[in-house]
Amino acid sequence: MRYGNERGLEKATKSRVKAKIEWNIEYLVSLDERAERDAGDILSLIVQYFEAIGSSGNSINLGIGDLDHDLFDVLKEEAVRRITSGYNKYTQTAGIPDLREEVAKYYQRRWKCEITSKNVIITPGASNALFMSIASVLRGGGEVVIPTPTFPSFSALTLIMGGRVYEVPTRMEEGFKPRAETIASKLGEKTCAVIINSPSNPTGSIYDEDLIGALVDECKRRGVYIISDEVYERFDYTGRYTSLAKFWDSYDRIIIVNSFSKTLAMTGWRLGYMVIPEHLYSRVMRLQAFINACPPSVAQYVALFALRSPEVERLIDAKVAEYRDRRDGMWRELSEAGVQVLLPEGGIFLFPKIPLEMDSEAFCNRLAKSKGVITIPGRAFGAGGERHFRITISAPINTLTEAARRIASFIEECRASK
Repeated sequence: MRYGNERGLEKATKSRVKAKIEWNIEYLVSLDERAERDAGDILSLIVQYFEAIGSSGNSINLGIGDLDHDLFDVLKEEAVRRITSGYNKYTQTAGIPDLREEVAKYYQRRWKCEITSKNVIITPGASNALFMSIASVLRGGGEVVIPTPTFPSFSALTLIMGGRVYEVPTRMEEGFKPRAETIASKLGEKTCAVIINSPSNPTGSIYDEDLIGALVDECKRRGVYIISDEVYERFDYTGRYTSLAKFWDSYDRIIIVNSFSKTLAMTGWRLGYMVIPEHLYSRVMRLQAFINACPPSVAQYVALFALRSPEVERLIDAKVAEYRDRRDGMWRELSEAGVQVLLPEGGIFLFPKIPLEMDSEAFCNRLAKSKGVITIPGRAFGAGGERHFRITISAPINTLTEAARRIASFIEECRASK
């Protein structure tokens, strides 16, 4: 009986989430025709995605970019302690001072830069930090340059706020990394910002120090902000990851967006932060005050505990090692099946090339219906993503192996039917 109730609750939850997404997108698309066009595409993908989830009781969901392990027990205990001790009220608008200070110390220690607590604002999730980052630098009719494939929110938020997006497609043959000179060629008088994402969602590429430095130099020549989404920074499998913070002291138009969600497996708690130059502080604080009031209280104290805990650091390292093993296993399975895919340098995704004559949406829809494997079409991540599909490795290795087997079987059947 309990199992039946859980299945019913799961179905009802999916229905409510789907309806909420549809309503939100329908509202947002009325703001701008360009946003309407893109949001309509995204809506189509979302609807098909939810339909695919419900199409088979034997489906494997490799679509959602979430961690498959729970919040560490020691952090649950800290949360309970804070709740029962009365830490349930509003906090300072910019976040509790101790947490801001610990974040600043983390960057000082790791990247030898002069980031201070005055540069740190704690936010309800990295998505919120991203919104306020774009809103604080985008002028009327302003342009944003974005290498793709990349996280869809970069373009969507820019369009919703009345900006114009210039995508710079990257190529798998070049590691899905942009050339600095190509980015420079897109910078004009109306360019407000360049947005980068490393480790990348969806490609897993990492921008090394040379590339980051070259991009900073190009932005500096034009006086353009550079915004770096670094939420997967701990999922670095190469040791070559470089934060934009490395160049903090050399340029005053750097913005870093980060999150505790992925590192601590607390995506539902909605806690992120932004690191900004002091001249943007009052502008961002106005947005924070009127949109958010403050970040979630208990989540902040849990994050503070995590930053100060050697035990949590060890737990994070162990999980990253587990994800590295999953990455290796999934990459090997797909490669042996003849699917062309780069070995991700970081993050929690693979971005294989579609080895059939069909677009990414058709491929993912047919794969879901035929084999029950839920993936995300590459075109959802911009022009550079078409002819690819995204797979998360947030699943046990045996589940990933079975998913790879089904994908290979689907490809063979498609080829045989020609």
